[in-house]
Formats: sequence, C-alpha cells, structure tokens
Amino acid sequence: MTTMDAITLSIAILGAVLGVISTWHSLDRSRLKLKVRPAHAIPYGAANPNINFCIEVTNLSDFSVTVKDVGFFYRGTNKRGAIIQPVLIDNGPWPRRLEPRTSVTIYCQVGSKNIEKKIKEAYAITECGKTKTGNSPALRQLSRGGF
Repeated sequence: MTTMDAITLSIAILGAVLGVISTWHSLDRSRLKLKVRPAHAIPYGAANPNINFCIEVTNLSDFSVTVKDVGFFYRGTNKRGAIIQPVLIDNGPWPRRLEPRTSVTIYCQVGSKNIEKKIKEAYAITECGKTKTGNSPALRQLSRGGF
C-alpha cells in the first residue's frame, strides 16, 4: 500500500463516519422531544389556595408542538386522570402550541389520598397523538401520600 492509497483510504473512512454522524443528527432533529416535569405548587398572593401541584411541559424539539392533554397515569391500570380544566398562570389558550424551547406549566389540585397513592407518572399528549411521560421526586412523594 502506497502513501497515496493510505491517504485515500483515511479520507474515505473519515467521509463514511461523518456521513453516519450527519444521518443520525438529522434523524434526531426530526424526533419529538418533550420534557414532562411534575412539581409541587405553592400558591401565593391572589392564587387559588387549593392548587397544590403542577406539571411543566417543555418542548425540546426543533419544531412546534401542540399539547392537548396533560394529567396522570395510574399504577396497575391503563386509565389516566386528565386535567380537564387546566389552570394556566398566563391565562393563555388550551390546547397550547409550544414553539421550540418554550414551556407551559399546568396547575391543578390533587386532593384525594386514594387517588394520590395510585399515581404512577405524569403525561402530556400532543395533537398528533404522541404521549410523553415524566416523573420527579415531588410526584413520588405525592404517590407515597406524604404531601
């Protein structure tokens, strides 16, 4: 193998590796990425004192996404508890269209101890039917009944 052949082979291998990386990157950019983060909510000021929990949904995708349903999945069943009338601090519309790198926080009241202990994870469903879930220490504390 001559020096010229070795250089040609090295450039061909580098091109193949860069092609694979480029393909992976373009596939990753077209994938839906939502972060669903449940958290405790502490009402203050003129806020409704019954609101005690929230779910933050962040669009980490490179494209806009419309979130139409948010709530909780329960252990041992395929049923879900949707937040029917979400409380939004900015009084914006629901369902909510999220641009890339934006988020919305949905506030709710979680009150029944029997329901709280059955909560497995929070979810968000997009207008196109994709479901993303999330968990957090706050949700695990709520499902243990220690809220």
